[in-house]
Amino acid sequence: MRLRFTLLLCALCLSRSSAAQMEVITVPLIDKTGAASPFQVSGRLLLQEAVHGNQLEWSWGQKVAVKNVSGKPVLLFVATLTEIGRHPKGQHTAPGDGPTYLLEDDRFFSENLVRPGESLTLRDTEPGSPDVACCINPLAENSDPTAEYYLRFAQFADGSTFGDPAEARDALAMRETILRGLRDLTQSYAELGEQGFAAKLKEQSPFSATAPFRQILTKYREGGIRLALDNTRQILTTAEKHLAVITGTTNASATRAPNR
Repeated sequence: MRLRFTLLLCALCLSRSSAAQMEVITVPLIDKTGAASPFQVSGRLLLQEAVHGNQLEWSWGQKVAVKNVSGKPVLLFVATLTEIGRHPKGQHTAPGDGPTYLLEDDRFFSENLVRPGESLTLRDTEPGSPDVACCINPLAENSDPTAEYYLRFAQFADGSTFGDPAEARDALAMRETILRGLRDLTQSYAELGEQGFAAKLKEQSPFSATAPFRQILTKYREGGIRLALDNTRQILTTAEKHLAVITGTTNASATRAPNR
């Protein structure tokens, strides 16, 4: 009986010791974009850590927003958010590091652009289920954790750009996929009528995995072909309008930094 009590007391002490090692650290957000960025970033991150011997448990939470300070509507942007922990790196990624988030938003198929002065939430989460890794040296000197935001590319409604277009390669390729899919849908109706439109909706293609396609498919299921066709035409008209402005823009308007 005395042995069981002793073991229970030891387990309780260990539990309290582990709980005492739990920390919640407010991590500063650093804008690595540089001067003349069209977005002003704000927010903070939380890093929650618990050390058990040489084992680390950690979880990140983020509250990050940007404000369009360029004076121009933004059509597309690509940014990254990187979470860097406080433990020394070895041969692999250091325990305590969070992921690098790719944050991109293309409004090419929408009238709802990121207007001048508008704020947009990029991340809003609390620390969740922890990651666990071994091994760290609890006696080693730690650095301060940081979070780095970097606006890689932005395209404005007038066709001018900020940053490196190569960073938006995937987003621009997806834009082409969607545009081609919208044109194919409208062409199927023009050539084969409602049956052709319905058959095209049932085909599996890269376009089928996109948000505009899912929106059109929902309209089809809720209201039939006419509602879906109207929605397709509306999205395509918006996209063609943006495309006309972009392709009509001279090369001189594509600059590293937007006019304020």
